[in-house]
Amino acid sequence: MIYSVLTSKTPYEPKPRPGSPRVTVIRSDKRIQRMASSQKISVREITRASQLQISKSTVHKRIIESGYMSHSKMARRLPLSKLHISKRLQWARNRMSYSDKWMAVLFSDDKKWNLDGPSGNIK
Repeated sequence: MIYSVLTSKTPYEPKPRPGSPRVTVIRSDKRIQRMASSQKISVREITRASQLQISKSTVHKRIIESGYMSHSKMARRLPLSKLHISKRLQWARNRMSYSDKWMAVLFSDDKKWNLDGPSGNIK
């Protein structure tokens, strides 16, 4: 292979890669990367805002190609409200004075044991 390349009279050119051509151009790639880095928005929202006929997976690939952004899932739940925080704090303060009642509390590692058969996990 190497000998034939070195002895051939035509210059070596790599073969074109298989697959479909890119849907986006460099300008739209930069725009997608800018939107992803400047705001905390999902890939779906970037797809809608880009005004291009591209899929979510294409947007995700362009974000990953940037190299300096890491992929992470957004939090699905809302942060605790002031009311919830105060109720949790009051609950904890009520239980600080348990003293000898803690001897009746059983602490476990919350392992689920199925006595009637396997749960699908095999070890």
